[in-house]
Amino acid sequence: MSLSRLTVENLRNIKHVELGLASGINLFCGNNGSGKTSLLESVYFLGSGRTFRGQKLEPLIRRDADRATVFGIVATPVRQCRIGVQRDRDGGRDIKINGEVVRRASELALALPVLQLGPDTVDLLLGAPGQRRRFLNWGLFHVEPGFLSEWENAVRGLKQRNSLLRGGGGNPAELKVWTEKLVDLAESIDLFRQRYFEKFQTVFQTLCGELTGLQRVECVYNRGWDHQRSLKEVMAQQFDADRKRGFTFSGFHRADIEIRVAGQSATQVCSRGELKLLAWALVLSQGKLSAAQRNQSPIYLVDDLCAELDEAHRQRVCKELYNSGGQILATGIDLAQLRSSWAGVSAKMFHVERGAISEMESSNE
Repeated sequence: MSLSRLTVENLRNIKHVELGLASGINLFCGNNGSGKTSLLESVYFLGSGRTFRGQKLEPLIRRDADRATVFGIVATPVRQCRIGVQRDRDGGRDIKINGEVVRRASELALALPVLQLGPDTVDLLLGAPGQRRRFLNWGLFHVEPGFLSEWENAVRGLKQRNSLLRGGGGNPAELKVWTEKLVDLAESIDLFRQRYFEKFQTVFQTLCGELTGLQRVECVYNRGWDHQRSLKEVMAQQFDADRKRGFTFSGFHRADIEIRVAGQSATQVCSRGELKLLAWALVLSQGKLSAAQRNQSPIYLVDDLCAELDEAHRQRVCKELYNSGGQILATGIDLAQLRSSWAGVSAKMFHVERGAISEMESSNE
């Protein structure tokens, strides 16, 4: 699967761009602020309806425009899929797949799975737990077909229970019903996550050894409540405290993962460069599992490839990306460095300047 055609209008500093992309390696070179990251962001937007730069979508729209639009043609061995996503400044959103209006952004993720790697990917380790839960959920969505419906039901159940708690407990019988439903759904989600995590741990540890050289690296899953007790017991014990707080303290929504090196938190003992490689290993491991399940690799968006990585580690990352068999869109400032990272590999080259993107003479040197 690959994105063969891409049209971007009024996204960040890109006014209008139409590109034909290679199914393998695509390299975008330009100065800071030229629009390289915005180009990657447009593909991410096409595959998710969201941005990877902050939570607000309004800044995505070019300053002098009312809306941003991205259109793409996704090619697979058996068919083509036409995807369009538009975001209005007033908050309106329009998603179409093969001309049909789609209301759920999850349909985009199925049609165009994308994974992003960049300087901020290290926030998977340094940032809030919510980022790591979203990371887990992406992997489960693509590997476990039944996960999405359980997740959506659990989120609704959590909102309903929290609403009752904020009202001082509401109808005790109603609160009991929603608590029991939430417990069942949370434990179902935990089983999904445990099953996924067992597979993920194996892939991650192997990849860590190849990319980082660090020894005794492990990824630890915390389900969001005491591992020694059922969630029903925990909620019963915390009921009065939950009612005072006005929200449910323990559950699937508190899950987290932690990387440890030689038994200590990676964030405490690793350098910034090592943390970046560990975070990238997390994403690449996720891509491997998704590819094995779907029999097709996600598209990798690699921003500022050469930043904070020496040549040896760049070569390892590029080898792993190339071996994934997936389409890759990678950016860099230094043309020589960017080309050397993919030495011996045929790549389509683009120059980016002030939001304009032009194809360069391709290279396999």
